[in-house]
Amino acid sequence: MTVSKIGLTAAMLTLFSFSAYANPYDADGNRNQAVSVSVSYTFTLPPNGPTDVADGESERGRRQAYEMAGRECANLLATIAATCSLTSINVSSQPQRGYGQAMEMTSIRASANFKITPKAQTASERPATQP
Repeated sequence: MTVSKIGLTAAMLTLFSFSAYANPYDADGNRNQAVSVSVSYTFTLPPNGPTDVADGESERGRRQAYEMAGRECANLLATIAATCSLTSINVSSQPQRGYGQAMEMTSIRASANFKITPKAQTASERPATQP
């Protein structure tokens, strides 16, 4: 009797199982799901003048990196994004002097992460929907 109850329960579970598919597009054809975009910047700054110190170059380089990241949403909105927001940024600066260089340069590395909602796609660009 216990075996038949287990079999009946398994049959009931099978009978009521189904698969679900969420359409990633809204009624206007916009994607409903946000995605992450990561951007990296690397550049080197020469001294601004003969009396410029490394701290001043580091600050100037960080400011430039922040400005670049600040413009990135405009680039994303002009190309692939319907919405955009900066979620994180990491900027580092390091003074460096190469062999034979009279001046100390400042190396800037930055990475920024953005959350975007992709622009609407045409029907031919969309993946086939599941029934």
